[in-house]
Amino acid sequence: MITERWHRISVKRINYASTEGNAPPLVLLHGTANRWQAFQLLIPELSSRWKIYAPDFRGHGSSMHTDEYGFGYYVDDTVHFLRSVVREPAVLFGHSLGGRVATKIAAEHPDLVRGLILGDSSLKEPVASDRMRGSFGGLIKLIEEQKTTQNIYKALQEADPDGFNPTYGMYRAKSLSKLDPNLLRSIIDNGMDLDSPGNHFNGYHPMTHIKHIKCPVLILQAEHGMLSDQEVETALEKLPEAYHIVLHDAPHEFLTKPSEPLLRALLSFLEAIRD
Repeated sequence: MITERWHRISVKRINYASTEGNAPPLVLLHGTANRWQAFQLLIPELSSRWKIYAPDFRGHGSSMHTDEYGFGYYVDDTVHFLRSVVREPAVLFGHSLGGRVATKIAAEHPDLVRGLILGDSSLKEPVASDRMRGSFGGLIKLIEEQKTTQNIYKALQEADPDGFNPTYGMYRAKSLSKLDPNLLRSIIDNGMDLDSPGNHFNGYHPMTHIKHIKCPVLILQAEHGMLSDQEVETALEKLPEAYHIVLHDAPHEFLTKPSEPLLRALLSFLEAIRD
């Protein structure tokens, strides 16, 4: 059984889901504009041997909306969560944004991390960019105009009638209905300033982080995702213990339709590093 709870960080409240029992901890970290339910189809298998913790980042899912968004805040919140709630070294499995957060934590707080799984997370050095203005600007308009899950669902369907997936559409609509649009504004407004605390990559230097990671790492690369072959090759050269799996014919959002190869890769890695 999985239960949702609150974790308080100062005046903020972070929502998280967790399973019962005393198994070793596995912490699931979702991507931008998602929520812990991104991992829901995997949790029944993963929880047979691991105690699952799955927080919603601030502004996502059922966690509180705040006035401060940016990569560093997600890292700080997660470190606080690991120290205060998990309270022992955990395996971190992060998808996209969650993988970037996990990478920085594994490098800077090695006492908190016993293993790392990166789900199609960029390992490229960030550059100042305004590229998210178009897509995230459209999402802001969608969220603020449609508001409810049902209305957002209908709008997503109308925008792409031929390629629309109803199952993913329901999940996506619910996630967007709970997302703070000011989080997306922060990404847009701070995109050209990597030194701003509100930047979506502020303080993220993947190849520098990787030099300091000593725990075992599994890199999951979606064939049609964001992670390039060159990024993977460079990371594998620098990491002391790393494994690489290509998820063939998989998109960046591969969690929404988990495959047998994905599940086998996860379970094999987790058993390999288990005491």
